[in-house]
Order: sequence, then structure tokens, then C-alpha cells
Amino acid sequence: MSKGRILVVEDDPDISKMLKIYFDSQGYEVLVEMRGDDSLTTCAKKMPNVVVLDINLPDINGYEVCRQLRGNLRTKHIPIIFLTQKDERSDKIHPSC
Repeated sequence: MSKGRILVVEDDPDISKMLKIYFDSQGYEVLVEMRGDDSLTTCAKKMPNVVVLDINLPDINGYEVCRQLRGNLRTKHIPIIFLTQKDERSDKIHPSC
């Protein structure tokens, strides 16, 4: 029995594979998407318990994904954990999400 469902949104296959292996080993069902638009569709259909979200994605950035999830009644409650290599303060505090 799964502890819950995690959606990993990460365009680097090595990082997404590492996260999937780890969360699988902890008993979670893990969904992986590499694009922001695809993650929005998956969230609406699969309703994950948490989203691990990269900021730099090939189509729309993670901040926009977050904004759209927060603007949707079905997905606005889903916790989001940002995953990024950015280290500037302005990158860490973003008003749109």
C-alpha cells in the first residue's frame, strides 16, 4: 500500500530517476513529468499529495506551474516543494507563487 502520491517535475533525467528511486523505496507512488504543461495535466488527473517542482523547465517555468496550480480549485491545496540549483535571494523569494 502506497504512503501517498508524489509528482516529480524535473527535466533532468538523472535527477528525476534518483528522486523516483528514493521515493519508491520509501513506499510512495511516484509520477514523473519533464515539462510544466504536462505536470499541470497530471496534477488535474492524478491529484498527487505533494509536488516536487523544478524551477527551470523547458516550456513554462516552475513559478508559472505553481501559479496555475494555486489558481485552480482542484489543485490549490497541493503542497509544492521547489527543487532548484539557484541560490540568489531573489530566486528563493518569488511573489507569483
